[in-house]
Amino acid sequence: MNLSNTLLKTMEITLDTIFKASDTDIRVHGLENVPDDPVLYVINHFTRMETFLMPYIIKKNIKKYPISLAHSSLVTGKLGDFLSRLGAISTTDPNRDSVLIGALLSDKHPVIIFPEGQMVKDKKLIEKGKFMVYNTGIRRPPHTGAARLALRVQFIREKLRYFHKKGDTEAIAKLAEQFAFDAGEADKIMGKETYIVPVNITYYPIRARDNVINKLASRFIKDISARIKEEIEVEGTMVVEGVDIDINFGKPLLVSGYLHKNADFKKMLADDRLYLNPDEMKNTVSLRKLDAGMMHDYMEAIYGMTTVNHDHLFSYILMKYKINRISENDFKNRVFLAIEYLRRSGISNYHTALDKKQFYFLTDDRHDKYASFIEAAVSEKLITLKQGVITKNSEQFSKKYEFHTIRKDNIIEVLKNEIEPLRDLTRSLDRLMILPTGRVRRIIRNHFIELDRNLFEQDYQRYYIKGESKPKNIGTPFFLRRLFSKKGVILVHGYLAAPEEIRPLADFLYKKGYNVYGARLRGHGTAPEDLAVRNWEKWYDSVSRAYIIMKNSMKSFAIGGFSTGAGIALLQASNKPGRCAGIISINAPLKLQNISSRLSSVLVAWNKFLTRMRSDIGKMEYITNTPENQHINYFRNPVSGVYELEKLMKLVDERLKYVKEPTLIIQGSDDPIVDPVSGFEIFEKLGTEEKQLFRIYAKHHGILRGKEADQVNVKTLDFLKSVLKK
Repeated sequence: MNLSNTLLKTMEITLDTIFKASDTDIRVHGLENVPDDPVLYVINHFTRMETFLMPYIIKKNIKKYPISLAHSSLVTGKLGDFLSRLGAISTTDPNRDSVLIGALLSDKHPVIIFPEGQMVKDKKLIEKGKFMVYNTGIRRPPHTGAARLALRVQFIREKLRYFHKKGDTEAIAKLAEQFAFDAGEADKIMGKETYIVPVNITYYPIRARDNVINKLASRFIKDISARIKEEIEVEGTMVVEGVDIDINFGKPLLVSGYLHKNADFKKMLADDRLYLNPDEMKNTVSLRKLDAGMMHDYMEAIYGMTTVNHDHLFSYILMKYKINRISENDFKNRVFLAIEYLRRSGISNYHTALDKKQFYFLTDDRHDKYASFIEAAVSEKLITLKQGVITKNSEQFSKKYEFHTIRKDNIIEVLKNEIEPLRDLTRSLDRLMILPTGRVRRIIRNHFIELDRNLFEQDYQRYYIKGESKPKNIGTPFFLRRLFSKKGVILVHGYLAAPEEIRPLADFLYKKGYNVYGARLRGHGTAPEDLAVRNWEKWYDSVSRAYIIMKNSMKSFAIGGFSTGAGIALLQASNKPGRCAGIISINAPLKLQNISSRLSSVLVAWNKFLTRMRSDIGKMEYITNTPENQHINYFRNPVSGVYELEKLMKLVDERLKYVKEPTLIIQGSDDPIVDPVSGFEIFEKLGTEEKQLFRIYAKHHGILRGKEADQVNVKTLDFLKSVLKK
């Protein structure tokens, strides 16, 4: 070996710099599986960068620099010299076996082998239930070379033990000469075991785009081949735009365990032959079967560790859907159920993004997982998206793609292929695919109804204060359903209140033929201590759950709210353009009347300071509240809650221009809580031209109850009739 320590260090510093400068996030898992013994790493091969990445990762984490087997086409000329100094050994090097065996016997270097024999760009690994990879126009089983090498290393180790026991120093010396180790190190070599450690690398997201590297290459290199262009577009995008790289080190395979189960090996271990010629170990059927069996085991382990991500599930479900058209809602629902199964299944290798709340992509796609995938699929002309319906391009999905350009031309097929070896997962996905759309909608709806109620039960039980908390029926979210109606409305209560606040309007609309979901904002309907630990995002999420329930129950629906609930309804509309029929805003706050609310941020900061000082003296965590509806609202108002309300009002103000749905604004004339100017400002700032402002004479805030309620009810009903015509 002609390793250059200077070059190795330079490469490490270079890669450190590249990864720190880019948005690449390398997450290494399972390092505890790597034994402190000679290790042969078998690693899946999808990109060129793995040639440099994996030695870097192993050196950085295991503190041992590996040598690796590289295809002869790479290890030629100046590039070959460069790679050789980094530890690459050509597949055609006459000393290949001696170098690799010597490294593993002495434990001077771990060894890396990519068992597929080349990059598997299409990730097509399973054919008729067997591992098969593409190679020069055909599909073939993966190479058994890694298994054969590991078995031979352990066989030599066992022969050393045999000759040592016999006192045959001459045989030991011949083995040492053949495999370039010091005979004096024989005791150390005999005291170790040989292991194969399977490793999986998964990239997310994978996108093919023009990038800086691609543009530079086009500028300086003429006639770039389609193959190289594809590699620069795919792998260059990873480097430039950033990619999450999950590297999983699997459970080690003890090679001696395979060796001692084979009768032919047992016989060979018990004779005096040296077996210096590897061909002597190839000629029996049982040994070839042993190679193949070990290969199957580590291939199963490698691909069983694939880190499942959103794009895998999107791709599999889209590819497997039997017809060419699927509604966005149905598609998202099925992916959501797939993720729920994945998280319950015991499959441990999935992307950290799947640990986050997944209902976001059913609503606003806050983490941009769905939108990113759909945009890529549309740009590659694999699908079209119109009026909420995804249509697959049957020609694009049925055509045969070139192996070396498929990552650019049809990444959906590549991603679908990648999880095919995860048979438990794919069987579950296949079962999910045969469920009727109506059944899927019911499962989703019931899931979120149950979730909403369970959250209330948990919060109520945790924060209940005897004599202060209201009865459960005040705070429980409710769903008033009419059997044959497909029109609905979500109603959201105000700050410090509970779903019971909007019950009169809900009952009125229900009697008029509408389905009504009364949402509960987290922190409400329980106790002020619950509200004190909630932020406005939790309130918003509460209405998003109601949105999912209604989306999977009705053909069309509106979102309405009172006070803070109205602000959240407006914010929902700004984030979900075209997804509800209309918005009803009743006494929504952009400005509050009470000057003490403007001090909330100061009080929150003061309370945090005292908490850090471990002092409760001088804290002002709650403000006394005297509500109109004393059987519903809290009597204590957490300062932190007022602060969250201020943040919400500011955001609603900024987002009003994005509200494009028809909107009804009802504003009390002399509201003592919400500055009446709020209604006029909302009307002026709305992005929609279809808007109404209705002013009701009232000297109190709670106009859903009392003498003004009839006006509110009638105006709301008229508006719903106009926007929910079908």
